[in-house]
Amino acid sequence: MRLIPRFVVLALGLSGIGSTVWAQCGQDCPQRRTITVSGAGTVTADADMAIVRVGYKLYGPDAKTAYATATETSNAIMQALTASGIEKTAIESTSQVLQHTPPYEWQQYQPNSDERKERQFTVTQSWVIRVKPDDAGKALDTAINAGANESGWIQWIVEDPNALEAQASAKALANARTIAEQMAQKSGVPLGRLVSVNQNQGPMMYNGPIAGIVGGMAAGMGVGMGAYDMVTVNNQQLAINSRRVVFNVSVYAVFAIE
Repeated sequence: MRLIPRFVVLALGLSGIGSTVWAQCGQDCPQRRTITVSGAGTVTADADMAIVRVGYKLYGPDAKTAYATATETSNAIMQALTASGIEKTAIESTSQVLQHTPPYEWQQYQPNSDERKERQFTVTQSWVIRVKPDDAGKALDTAINAGANESGWIQWIVEDPNALEAQASAKALANARTIAEQMAQKSGVPLGRLVSVNQNQGPMMYNGPIAGIVGGMAAGMGVGMGAYDMVTVNNQQLAINSRRVVFNVSVYAVFAIE
């Protein structure tokens, strides 16, 4: 992530800069002696929520057949997830599409071949599942074993980002004050009160999603065939560990010079 470079401006009331710009006063405001600095704060925390993305992609020779196969797969996935203990309210549909298969997909097969005939229509459907981090692997495994052959993306988040923002903001302001104190000491002037502060919140980083490994393995499989026979081995599931969440805040603070 690119951080805004720190800068320090020492305004001693010259040319009205301290009063009109750095101290953020109106034109009628008296000139002020100010020091303007930037500070940065970062907070790192363990994720307390995982958003697991699961879905499937199936083919059919016609729309009705493709839809019928997808309906069976869709309900099987939902039933498996709820039977595993996941609340239905924690499962949200994100997309469901029935369409003609793009020519670039079925043109790789010989004309009049069975493969091309069976891929005239495509159905895709996907969900996001909100679970505790320790349950992410189980949710993914359950969906895959029920037929979710395009799954695997996981986002790690915190449910209360405001708390992290407050901590990062406090660190950023403390950092700005430390810099201002150093500047004031080197300049031989006493640092006064905080005049104003602006915050620039950086994006919350989840260290990236896990790549769709399963989707890459299974996308080319035909109607009625699932990827789950390839994924679960000896009743084991993918080894998935939660990642940490990083929250960045930068501030621009103006301090008076007494």
